[in-house]
Amino acid sequence: MSMLEGLAATLNDMGFVQLALLFVAVGAYALAINGSLGAGLRGGAASAAFASGIGFSTLATSFMGGVVLALAVFSIALFAGSTWIIAATLGLGGERGPAAAAVEEGRAAVRAPALQAVRGFAAGLLRSL
Repeated sequence: MSMLEGLAATLNDMGFVQLALLFVAVGAYALAINGSLGAGLRGGAASAAFASGIGFSTLATSFMGGVVLALAVFSIALFAGSTWIIAATLGLGGERGPAAAAVEEGRAAVRAPALQAVRGFAAGLLRSL
């Protein structure tokens, strides 16, 4: 049995409540790590993710249910971390704050030429794919 067949068998053995708790845990975790939401909403989402994760693990008939939840959370964290590293490398995260402040003050934002070259290279690379 391959790993994909094992995962399919594990998901087939789960009931509706377990799948709903898994969906809530993964969705709430994605909201909890979202930096654009307020602290109260992110805290509530983290609490909901934790509670539904505990409920899901409690209802799991084997340890594989917990492994599925851990893999889902790990893959979301890996994706979020890699996009953050790429954005930080390209300097994309810092544009919103100073650009919005410059528009409010009525002057144009100054861009660094080195970052423009990196952005141009990245854009050309993405277009070639």
